[in-house]
Amino acid sequence: MKNLKCSTLLASTLLIACGGDDNPVDSSSGGGTIDIPTAYVFDSRFNEGESSVAYAGQVVRNLLLQDLKIAIDNLGKEGAEPISVDDLLRLYAYDDGLDLESLSTAGDLPVVENRYSSISTGKNLVSKISSDVVIGYGQTADELVREWFAIIAANSQDAAKLGTPAVYTDDDGVDLTQMINKVLIGAVPYYQATGVYLGGLLEDENGSAAEGKSYTEMEHHWDEAFGYFGAARDYGRYSDEQLAGSVGDYTFDSNGDGQIDFKSEYNFGLSRNAGKRDKGGAGVNFTRDIFAAFLAGRTLIAHQGSASDIAAQREAAANGMEKVIAATVVHYINDTLSDMAALGTADENRVNLNKHWAEMKGFTVALQYSPFRLISQGQLEELHSIMGPAPSYEALDSGIESRYMRAKEVLQAVYGFSADNMANW
Repeated sequence: MKNLKCSTLLASTLLIACGGDDNPVDSSSGGGTIDIPTAYVFDSRFNEGESSVAYAGQVVRNLLLQDLKIAIDNLGKEGAEPISVDDLLRLYAYDDGLDLESLSTAGDLPVVENRYSSISTGKNLVSKISSDVVIGYGQTADELVREWFAIIAANSQDAAKLGTPAVYTDDDGVDLTQMINKVLIGAVPYYQATGVYLGGLLEDENGSAAEGKSYTEMEHHWDEAFGYFGAARDYGRYSDEQLAGSVGDYTFDSNGDGQIDFKSEYNFGLSRNAGKRDKGGAGVNFTRDIFAAFLAGRTLIAHQGSASDIAAQREAAANGMEKVIAATVVHYINDTLSDMAALGTADENRVNLNKHWAEMKGFTVALQYSPFRLISQGQLEELHSIMGPAPSYEALDSGIESRYMRAKEVLQAVYGFSADNMANW
């Protein structure tokens, strides 16, 4: 990751400048300059010595989403035990009465707290999922996920499938662990961040504290959007290689207490995807751009900047997340084409194709869930038509390849990705 560079933002009555600027520019109103912090840390305007940042509920939902994938992936491993739909619903529709521990780890370090209800109470995935009909499916994401749970549970009763990728693969070759995870990334955290919290932000109260809280309604809703992005508070310290690596790479004991706090020292989902696309790309810096927008917008809110300036940072954050998802679709189109070209040379190539096709398709579904989206309904419908409902095991020929190249053309036209990145992501 390139070093974060804070841009100078002209608010209605003040100028926000990057911390450490040798030549800060004075506010046109004479109010001086205000530094954008390099980490997501903001003190309360109302209660001295208290933080105004709170998004523990979003951390729990990111954990539940991650743990649901871990639980399904484990069914494909040696020694797996059959599972029921109710077992999967325990994570999807989590209830505090279950008092479950997270399946996620923090590498070699212990975690501060790994029980969902100890991090935040009353949180699950099902209550926050978008009710929109999924383009190309005619069903909501909730309806699809429940159908996919039923297939996985039934497959797990088959000893020939349990302990292999077949346990989470449907009869058409769709890798359901990937479909569930990627569709839920779109229909829960991405939808909530953009469609709920950022989308309604400008109507929020920002002059007084929410009742009994150390923050305003607008501050809190911005924080919740950031929480769904899933980045650690000091996200700017992580390299692209770390974010693209294993769990021990994308966590860091920032406060030196010998433990990892899921609420501040862990990177989830979309924040890691941003690093992966930066690592595999050229001339892009999604991690910097998204984090800079979240930091600048939150700083503007804390200092009661203008609605137009806050809106600009809101759009930058939302569009940045969309571009990460779109770039990831490009990545898996490329993988799908490569897998199709290798079909027949090894049994595992079909498994790889199933996986990469589902990641491509699932992230394409995810693109629909932002009100700020750059891609149109018609373009999404075209992408789904090209990809179809399941992977194809036909030999890669010019006709199939040209259809997928058309999908890449659509994405490039919308997002302006370079030819080099389109070919190499």
